[in-house]
Amino acid sequence: MIFSKSVIINAPIDKVFSFCASADGFEQHFPQPIDWLDKGEPWQQGSIFRFKYRFLFTWWYWEGEITNYEKNSYFIDILRTGGGLKYFQHKHKFEPCEQGTLYTDKIEFTLGFGSWIDQLIVNRIIGFIFAKRHRNLCKYFDNLK
Repeated sequence: MIFSKSVIINAPIDKVFSFCASADGFEQHFPQPIDWLDKGEPWQQGSIFRFKYRFLFTWWYWEGEITNYEKNSYFIDILRTGGGLKYFQHKHKFEPCEQGTLYTDKIEFTLGFGSWIDQLIVNRIIGFIFAKRHRNLCKYFDNLK
């Protein structure tokens, strides 16, 4: 299944990209508090990061790897282990626009129990999570003014 969501951030690409492509920036716009096990910094192609977070009263462990990275354009991370999903690939895309930066999250995912479960349950959870992440991103950059 594919989920995609875009937001316009009132800040230049280099600032938005640097923030999103760092462990500290990730932590600030992730919807739940996280505990880092390994920040994997500096984030670049091949970086591996590990953290845990609480969601639905359960601790979830996540090990991700940045598989593609083009500064100020995009980066892609995948779930290596954890997270409760069978497959998760996340592309972060950054494009200039008149108001600053058009930022797009494109997620390919499956829980592994069929597309109807992905559509009815996982897609809604991902939609909720990424709506909050986008609000957090906009709030962060609005507060810098």
